Amino acid sequence: MSRSLPIQELNQLTLSMTYIFRFLLLIFLMMPAGLSAQKVIRGTITDAETGEGLPNANILVEGTYRGTITNLDGEYTLTVPDIPATVLVRYIGYNSERREIRQNSDEKQDFALQPAIFDLGEVVVTGEDKAIRIMREVIRRKQIWRASLNTYRAEAYTRQRLANDTSIVSISESISEAFWDKEKGHREVVKSRRQTANIEGSDNFAGVSYLPNFYDDNLDIAGFDVVGVTNPKAFDYYDFKILSETRLDDKIVYEIGVSAKRKLQPTFEGTIFVLDEDFALLSVDLKPNDVVTFPVPIQDFDLSYEQQFNNFGGDYWLPVDVRINGTVRVGLIGLRFPPINFSQIARISNYQVNVPLPDSLYENYNTMRVDSVTIRSDSLFRKSVDVIPLSEIEVKAYETIDSTTTLEDAFRPTGFLARFIDFDDEDENNDGYTVGSGDNTTKPDSASTGKNDKKGSNIFKALRKGFKLDGRFNRVDLLYAGGRYNLYTKGQKVRFNIFGGYSFGYEEAGYGGSVSVWPLKGSSRLVLSAGYSAATDSRYKTTLYPEVLTSALNVLGVPDYHDYYRNEKITLAAGYRFRKPNMIGRIYLRSEEHSSIEYYSSYSPLALGLNRRPNPTIDEGYVRSVTLSLDNLSGDEKALGIIGNNSFILSAEFSDGALGSDYDFARFNLEVYRQFNTIFKRRLFPNTLDLRLMAGTSIGDLPYQRYGILDGTASYFTPFGSFRTQRNLPLEGEHYLGLVAEHNFRTVPFEILGLDILVDQGVGLVVFGGAGRTWIDEDRKQQFLDTNGYNLRQEDLIAEIGVSVNSIFSVFRVDLAQRLDEPGFFVGLSLARWF
Repeated sequence: MSRSLPIQELNQLTLSMTYIFRFLLLIFLMMPAGLSAQKVIRGTITDAETGEGLPNANILVEGTYRGTITNLDGEYTLTVPDIPATVLVRYIGYNSERREIRQNSDEKQDFALQPAIFDLGEVVVTGEDKAIRIMREVIRRKQIWRASLNTYRAEAYTRQRLANDTSIVSISESISEAFWDKEKGHREVVKSRRQTANIEGSDNFAGVSYLPNFYDDNLDIAGFDVVGVTNPKAFDYYDFKILSETRLDDKIVYEIGVSAKRKLQPTFEGTIFVLDEDFALLSVDLKPNDVVTFPVPIQDFDLSYEQQFNNFGGDYWLPVDVRINGTVRVGLIGLRFPPINFSQIARISNYQVNVPLPDSLYENYNTMRVDSVTIRSDSLFRKSVDVIPLSEIEVKAYETIDSTTTLEDAFRPTGFLARFIDFDDEDENNDGYTVGSGDNTTKPDSASTGKNDKKGSNIFKALRKGFKLDGRFNRVDLLYAGGRYNLYTKGQKVRFNIFGGYSFGYEEAGYGGSVSVWPLKGSSRLVLSAGYSAATDSRYKTTLYPEVLTSALNVLGVPDYHDYYRNEKITLAAGYRFRKPNMIGRIYLRSEEHSSIEYYSSYSPLALGLNRRPNPTIDEGYVRSVTLSLDNLSGDEKALGIIGNNSFILSAEFSDGALGSDYDFARFNLEVYRQFNTIFKRRLFPNTLDLRLMAGTSIGDLPYQRYGILDGTASYFTPFGSFRTQRNLPLEGEHYLGLVAEHNFRTVPFEILGLDILVDQGVGLVVFGGAGRTWIDEDRKQQFLDTNGYNLRQEDLIAEIGVSVNSIFSVFRVDLAQRLDEPGFFVGLSLARWF
C-alpha cells in the first residue's frame, strides 16, 4: 500500500537529485571536447614557392559536405564541427594538404601548397579528338549521377559589389538557406543580410537562387537560354580543345578550351577543367559569346562566370561557389552613364542531399523570400564565421560609405539629355483600374493621394499632385487648353475626376467629371463608375495613335488624321478583372447627343499656307446604347510599335429605339495583337513575328461616327499596325477586315554578312506586309458624298509589302513599302522596335 513521503524524506530526495545532476554536469564538462564541440579556424592559403595567396582555394571538412573558399588574397574562415576532424585544402595544379584539427589546435591555420610536378609523357594520337572523348565521358557520367539527384538543401553566403570607374559604390551580403528540386527548381530563404549604409535591406538582392549551375543542361544567362557545356547536345554547339594538362594530387586535370560552333546562337566561350578518372567538372571559367547582347540603352555587357564543383567524397558533383565579374555600360546619344562594375561571389556549403523539402517553399513563384523571424534578430553575421572574408578595400568601404553616398550620385549620367533626368522624382503604382466615361482602362495616379505626405504645408503639395494640365491641337479645337484633377478618398476606394478646358477654334468649352468606386473590401477587381462629359470627340477610334502624338504632328503642319464632332454623354459602367484568365470584362450604358462641328482651320504654328480638308457633317441625334467588352489590354498597343505585345479587345454595342435612341444598330469589333518567337529562340530577344488583326461588322442603321477603321499612317510616321501605303487617313467601313504583319530578324542578317559595324550598333532588318478591305453600303456612301462633297475613305482591297532598317541611331527605323494592288512606293519613318 503506497503512502506519502514525509517532508524530511522528500527534501532529502530532492537534495540527492540535485547532487546527482551537478555530478552528471561535471562529468559532461570533463568529457573530451571532441564529442560535441566545434572549432573556428582561419588563415591563408598560399603558394609554397612564391608565398602568394591562392584565390578561391577549396577548404573542406572531410567526410562532410561542409567547406568554404578563400577570397582574392587567399584568406578564409571555417567552422569545423565535431572535433577532431580532418581539413582538406586543394587547388588545381597543386598537391592537396590534409591536417587534423583538434580542440587544442591553434585557431590560425595557414596552408602552403606545393605545386604539383607533372610529366606530360608520351602523347598518344587516336582517331577521335581527346577533348571530345573526355567531354563525351563527362556528359555520360553526369547523366548517371544526375538521374538519382532529386533534391538538396544547403547553406549559402553571397556578396555583391557595385563600383563605378573610381570606387566601390555599394556592398550587399546575405546568409541564406538554398533549396533545389529537380522538378520544381530553386528556392532560397534569406536568414540575415548586411549592406553598406547607402542601401536599404529591401534593396539587398544578394542570393544564390538565381545563380547558374554550369552542370545544368541549359542556363538562363541574363534572359538568354544558353546551352550548357555538359548538355547532351553540346557537341552541336561547341568545339572542345585540350589546352594543357596539370594535376590535382595524383590525378590528371585537363584544361579544355570551349568555343562556339554555332555563331548565331548564345553560347559560352572560355575554359573548363576536367578531373581524369572521375571525368567530372572541377571548375569553369566562361563568358557568354557576342550573341549575348542587349538593345539600347545597354551599349556593352561584359560578364564572366567562374564556378567550382566538388563531390565531397560522394556521388554527386555539386557547386562549391559562383563568381561573377564584369562591366555593363549604359547610354544613348546625349546621355552616358559611368560604367557599372559588378562583382558577385557566393559560397555554398553543408549540403543535405535527397532530403524532403517543405511544400511551403513552392506555394508561389518567388524564388527568394526573407525569413521574417531571423532577419529582424541580431544579425547572423555577428555569429557566423563561414562568410568569405572581406578584402581591405571592402572593409574600408563599409567604414566610409554612408547614407549620403547614393547610387544615383555614383552613376549620374553626363550629356545634354542628363539635365532632363530627375532622380528624386518618385511615383507609386496602383493595381486598380477605372471604367469611366471613356473606353480605355487607366491606372489611378496614386501620387494624387498624397498618402506619404506630412500634414500642414504638404497638404497643398498633395492637392497639387492631383492636378494635371490638359491640352491638344487639331484643326477643329485649334488649341484646347485646360486641366483635370484626380482625387482619391482615404484607402483609395473612391476616385473623383473632373476636367475642363476651352477650344479656341470652334469656341466651346469642354467639361465633365466622373466618380469611380471599388466596393470590394481588400480587392480592386470590381469597379463601378458614373460620368458626364461634353467635349470634342473623334469620329473614329484608334488604339494606334495617342492624342499627344497627333497633336504634335498637327502643330508641325501634318494633315489631321481625325475628324471631329461634339459629344455630350452620360455613362454608367461596371468592370471586373478576372484572375484566370487575366482579362477585364466591362458593361457600359451610354446616353449620347451627337452634333456636327462646322468650324475647321488650316492654321499651324510651324507650317503656313496649308489647305486642310473640311471637318465633315455627321449623323446628328441621340445614341443610347449598351456595350459589352472583354479585353486584356496592357497599354503596349499604344507604344508606337516599340514593344510587341499579346492583347485583344472584343466589343459589342447595341442601340435601339426602345432605349430612346435615334438609331437601331448592332456592331461588333475585334482587335488582336500577337507576337510569336520564330527562330533563334535561345536569345533574350529572339526573331519575332508580330501581327495585328482588325475586324468588325454591323447590322442596322450605323451612324458614320460609329464606323470601324483600318489604320493608315500619320503622314510619314509609319508605326507597326498601320498600312504604310495609306497616308494621312484611315480606311472606313460598316464592315472591315485587315491583317498587318512584320518579321523582325534583328541583327542576324548583318551577323551572317559579317557587317560588325552595324551589329555593334544594334541595327537590324524587318520585313513586313499587310492586306485588308472595308465595305460601305453604296447609298450611305453617296449620302455622305452629297452632304460633305468628298468620299469616305473606302478601298476594295489594300495590299502591301516592305522592308525596314531598324534601330538607326538606336532610336529610329526607316520603312520602305511597295503597294501591291496599285502602283506606289512609299518611304516612312517610325520608332525602332526594341522588343
